Amino acid sequence: MQIVGTPARTLQLSQATGVPLRPVRELHDRLDLVRIDRPLRGGAMREVIAKLRTDPAVKYVEADQRRYALAFPDNLPNDPRFVAGSDVIGDWAGQWYLRDPSATTPAAIGATTAWKTASGKNYVIAIIDTGVDLTHPDLGTYGQGGKLLPGRDFICNDQGVNCEDVSAAYTYMVANDGDGWDTDPTDPGDWISATDLARSDDFFAGCGGGTSGNEPVNSTWHGTRVAGIAGALTNNGVGIAGTAYGAYLLPVRVIGKCSGYVSDIVAGMYWAAGLNSTAITDIPVNPYPAQVLNMSLGGRSPCSQTEQDAVNAITQDGHVVVVAAGNDGGPVDAPANCVGTLSVAGIRQVGTKVGYSNVSSTAASITVAAPAGNCVTVNTSYPWINPCQYSIETTSNDGLTVPSNPFYTYSIFARTYTGNVLNEGSVGTSYAAPLVSGVVAMMVEANPNLNAAQIIARIQASATPFPAPAAPLPGGVCHVASLNADSNGNYTDVQSQECQCTTTTCGAGMLNATAALANALSPQVSIVTTPATASIGQTVTLDGSGSSAATGAYLTAYQWQVDPGTAIENSTSPIATLKFPALRPITVSLTVTDSLGRQASASQVVHSKTFTEVNNGGGRMAPVGLLILALAALFEFLRRRAFSAAMLRGRPVRGAATGPP
Repeated sequence: MQIVGTPARTLQLSQATGVPLRPVRELHDRLDLVRIDRPLRGGAMREVIAKLRTDPAVKYVEADQRRYALAFPDNLPNDPRFVAGSDVIGDWAGQWYLRDPSATTPAAIGATTAWKTASGKNYVIAIIDTGVDLTHPDLGTYGQGGKLLPGRDFICNDQGVNCEDVSAAYTYMVANDGDGWDTDPTDPGDWISATDLARSDDFFAGCGGGTSGNEPVNSTWHGTRVAGIAGALTNNGVGIAGTAYGAYLLPVRVIGKCSGYVSDIVAGMYWAAGLNSTAITDIPVNPYPAQVLNMSLGGRSPCSQTEQDAVNAITQDGHVVVVAAGNDGGPVDAPANCVGTLSVAGIRQVGTKVGYSNVSSTAASITVAAPAGNCVTVNTSYPWINPCQYSIETTSNDGLTVPSNPFYTYSIFARTYTGNVLNEGSVGTSYAAPLVSGVVAMMVEANPNLNAAQIIARIQASATPFPAPAAPLPGGVCHVASLNADSNGNYTDVQSQECQCTTTTCGAGMLNATAALANALSPQVSIVTTPATASIGQTVTLDGSGSSAATGAYLTAYQWQVDPGTAIENSTSPIATLKFPALRPITVSLTVTDSLGRQASASQVVHSKTFTEVNNGGGRMAPVGLLILALAALFEFLRRRAFSAAMLRGRPVRGAATGPP
């Protein structure tokens, strides 16, 4: 009997499945909209949907999803610096690096196409850097239509006292804001003055600029620049577009005048990930833990144990740590050389290593390469125009030292610009890293089930191969850098010229946002075998129920296979079983298919318990060991006969040359 009406059908479905449901309305003939008793997401929602589908009276069940008007990103954003242009101050090249690759710019990452799939919406990128201009109109404050979440300042004073002390007796030279750790991540400026360089204690030695390395330098507004690339407000008619335009930004200040300490940086990392201990620091846990930690910072040294422990804890908790490789042309910097980071080399628009970018070393490999800007192309007829045609356009500040107006300046190529000359071009691996961080945020949105290692693997698998240059480059083919150093500790293996990238020197290839998102959307396969080591005839359970689909999809099919071929019970179910067939290991494989037809496969080996227990620990062969030897002798006899017969027939026999089958 057909049940009439949404309320009646909803009641029957709720009683049959045990899922509390409330009727909403009938959309079409027996197409009902119902509401569950509480909001669910991710795995919890998929579990409820699977339970409702068990009722044979139900044709299908799916979550009610949102759709959006496609004026953007199908159309290019209206941010004026997204495209190349010019005004009375100067010229700009536009955000070429976010567009699809072209013959001129093959290194472009294709974010404009990736935006049709994801934007990093509602996920968090921590900008672990010099702080951020919180008043910048292309960033803005969360809750007021902006992107910046409540961050923290983790720069301690330079005298080794309690970082939370506030006293006029302390100079806070590095912090430069009059105090230590606090809740204000504003960048007060990181300029180095002549007075700083003349200090008798040499505290700022080596921090100067110019050809001598001992000249005053203006404030860099580094964190503000990095933040804009990662996730500036987009399609707002101001400035630039952000890579992950839907993501939120968490400013974490760890670098002050000239530098920052590993102790402060690591404290900021733990807090950004929501892993700080309130018992130790008395600082509240971050209410907005970042899925992605962007670290456009580094030092010429091996990864410290302090940094490695932090990376281990943070990645194991599910966060991705993206780090710039460094700008010395030498071996990859720390912490980019820590195991588990997603390290980023810098390439020119044509896909060659830009001279300043560091490369993989004999101790650490770079993950991937991304556009970092270069100043190679010069207009010889009008050298004051476009000296850096392929800079990375981003947010900045006009102040020479402290923040000033117009505070919303971007990278400009000025004819007569008299402001902060650092705004004339943004280049460096510091600006390649947030491009990668933005792509990672989009991948996390597309598939929140991915862990750090899986995201890194999919970034690498989707990378575009490095192009072969048409003519020899000044630096030839890049080579893996040695860690040789001079008496001052400076690395001597430096490749400061443009050179041809390889997968051993610059990472797996060039960042490809579109392909990375496609990889992120592939189902995730999980295989658990119980036991992992089995005896002949023992039942082995194959559990693939931990497999999952990306956001907006669900798994529809499972297919188990075994090599060598073995009978499998429930081979098309999430959980299957088999009888362990042989003395040698077997390989079980699972292929899953999602509701959109996307497939993924994985394999796992189940080892033979018989071969692993040949000694009982007392110095004598156990009975099973005797059986193994006897069987092995029989196999050897049969193998030799098969081998001889095969030679007479003039063809080899599989397995005849090595060991028992």
